[in-house]
Amino acid sequence: MSEYARVGIDAARVEDIVEAAGVSWGTFFHYFSTKEDVLLEAAAAVCKAFAGTATAGIDAGEDTASVLRAAFTSLFESAREHAEPIPLRTALLRQVVDHPGRLSAYLGDEIPPPVQVVADVISVGQERGELRSDESAVSLAVVLLHAVLFSTRRGTTLGRPAGISPLGNLALEVVLRGMRFDGEAPPARAVADVIGG
Repeated sequence: MSEYARVGIDAARVEDIVEAAGVSWGTFFHYFSTKEDVLLEAAAAVCKAFAGTATAGIDAGEDTASVLRAAFTSLFESAREHAEPIPLRTALLRQVVDHPGRLSAYLGDEIPPPVQVVADVISVGQERGELRSDESAVSLAVVLLHAVLFSTRRGTTLGRPAGISPLGNLALEVVLRGMRFDGEAPPARAVADVIGG
């Protein structure tokens, strides 16, 4: 990762990586099929932090919004720790998004993928009556992840500090407001209220 941070992924050479690590080519390719697969290791560390924080919040009985806010904060802090500078984090995200299923396969059974983590949190919120249950937890999780991750990514490319951006926080609030069960306003009206429509 330090070589990627120094010269970029495209310019990084496996021979320089193995020399710096003091390992053989065979060792490198035993663990990674391609040099880009190193990004999956960093993504796994980020996913582990995300899942651990979410599980701890659920176990502590925190409300859904608090669990998700803490989990996303942990995700962004871990991404900053494992993939600095911003272009490297962007490459990590692109590697995951452009190759659907590879991260889940890499994580195996030990670490749940982010969609499953968010779906589990939402499911608990639905069981508690905090969130609407007329949509599946997985569908709501995909919408929430997309809104927060990509709005935060956009915020960092605009020069915002690393971490969940103000735009990411707004996305979380808007999407959660549309998911909340209040027995009064339909979700579309609740979202329109938040964005001023």
